[in-house]
Amino acid sequence: MIKTILTSYTSYNIWANKKMMDTIALLPNDMQDMALQTSFPSLRKTVYHIWDAQVIWLSRLNGISLTTWPSETYGDNFEGYEIYFIKHCEEFDQFVKNKSEDYLESIIRYSSLNGKEFQSRAWQIIMHCMNHGTYHRGQLIIMLRNLGITELPQTDYIFYLREQ
Repeated sequence: MIKTILTSYTSYNIWANKKMMDTIALLPNDMQDMALQTSFPSLRKTVYHIWDAQVIWLSRLNGISLTTWPSETYGDNFEGYEIYFIKHCEEFDQFVKNKSEDYLESIIRYSSLNGKEFQSRAWQIIMHCMNHGTYHRGQLIIMLRNLGITELPQTDYIFYLREQ
């Protein structure tokens, strides 16, 4: 049962992120990089943060604890970043689809970026990562509104389910 829930949520993550990127990618770079008052300084940096978290958590699920933020290598004007971001969402989804229920219940030991050790069940990590993306997509909507964008994507989970 947990695998069914997780794969629904990772598929939803792809769908919701595509909807967000379809809106953000249409904006000129100066709007994507405009300073806005939220957790991260711009639309692009917020997307990078969602992407960073997915890369870091998927690495941990694969037994690798990263020590730096992946986006440190992306650059400020990473053309086509939305394509790579969505590709990574699809990789995360495929990873979950390929795992057994036993794996999803297993304990994963990992280190934070600063080296502190933790452990969590695989399914808890996946739920956290997907929920984290949902939180920051909400911030992206607020940022888009602050930029005067009025046609905004509807990314609620129930809308995803209705489209399936």
